Amino acid sequence: MITQIEKTKTRLSIIQNIPKKFFSLIEESENFDDHLFPTWSINVFAPTDLRSKFEEVYNVYKAINNPNSRSRIIEAFENTNKIEDLCSNNLDISMIVLNDLPFSIRACLARLFSYLYKTAINYHGFQTYVNDTLKKTITRFKLKNKIVVCPFCGIESYINSGGQARLSLDHWLCRDYFPMASVNLNNLVPIGQNCNQRPAKGNKNVLINESTNTRLNTSYYPYSSHNGIQVIFNFINEPNVNGITDNDWSLTVEPINPLEYDIFQNWHSIMNIHVRYNEYFRDEIFPIWESDYREHINDHDNDLTPALNIVELKHNFRNWKSTFKINGRPGSIIYRAFIDYLMERASDAYLNGLLYALNN
Repeated sequence: MITQIEKTKTRLSIIQNIPKKFFSLIEESENFDDHLFPTWSINVFAPTDLRSKFEEVYNVYKAINNPNSRSRIIEAFENTNKIEDLCSNNLDISMIVLNDLPFSIRACLARLFSYLYKTAINYHGFQTYVNDTLKKTITRFKLKNKIVVCPFCGIESYINSGGQARLSLDHWLCRDYFPMASVNLNNLVPIGQNCNQRPAKGNKNVLINESTNTRLNTSYYPYSSHNGIQVIFNFINEPNVNGITDNDWSLTVEPINPLEYDIFQNWHSIMNIHVRYNEYFRDEIFPIWESDYREHINDHDNDLTPALNIVELKHNFRNWKSTFKINGRPGSIIYRAFIDYLMERASDAYLNGLLYALNN
C-alpha cells in the first residue's frame, strides 16, 4: 500500500488460456486429445513435458466417480482465478484451497501448475512465440509505475537490471493453497526479496486471518485502487546523552482513508510492517541520520549552508526531505516521517542541541 500500482500488459498472459480451455472441456471430453488445448499451444510446447502433466490430471480426474467431487475441481479452477473477487470477499465466489479437493488429484494438480509456472512460462519456445519474458515484463512494470522501491514495504530496492536474477514475482494467492492461479498474470506481482519471504508475505493465505484462522471480510489486492498510508513518528522522550530506548519513541502507521482500514490491516499484517518499520528506525535512521544530513548540507549542488538558528535548521530539513522520493529511494517513507517530526513537533531545546551537535 505504499503506492498505487497498475498491471502491465504482456503476451505471456496467454499461457493461462491453456488450463482455462482444458478445465472447461475436461468433464464432457471422452478422451484426452488436442481438442483440450488452444491450437497455438500444441506446436509451441510439443517438445516439452507439458502435455504429459495435463494427461496425468485428466486420468486422475476421470477416475473420480463422484460427480460432485469432479464439479468441485472445476469450480476451484474458476474461483481461484477470480483473484480480486476473492480478495473483496465476494459472497458468490467461494474460497476453495487445494486441500478442499479430492486427495487423489491434489499432487498431480500441484505438479502441473508448478510446471506451468517454473518451466513452461520460461520455455524459450513459448517466449519466442509471444516475444516476451518475465524479466522484460517486470522492467516494463517498473517503468510504467515509476518505482525503484518495493511498493509493498517501501524500504527495500527494486532492481531488475542485467547481470543478476530478475525480481521476485509473488503469487498473491500463494501456490501452496491456490496452485491453479499459478500462471494467471493477475495473481503475479513483482515484489522485493524480503517482502516475498517469511516473516513477511511468504506463503501466507492472504484471505485468512492467521491468528483466528477465519476468512477476512476484505483482503488487500495489490492492483486495487487505494489512497495509501501515512507514517507518524514521535519522540516521547527526546534523545539525550543516555541514548535512545524503545520506550523513548513511538511509530504510527495508518491508512490515509479510514474507510480502507480493512485492507490496510491486512497489508500491515501480511508484510509484518510494524516489526520491519521499527527495526528500520533502530538500524537505519537513529545511528546515521546526522551524518546523512551533514552530507546533504555539504553537497555543493544544494547551495545550502549549515544552519545558525532553528528557522534555518528547519529550512534545511525541508530541503533534505525533498530528496526522499517515496517511489525512488528505499526507506523514504520512514525518513520523511522522522524529518516531519524534526520540523513540526520537536522542542526548541532539542533543536538547539542539534544545532550545536551538527555544527561541531
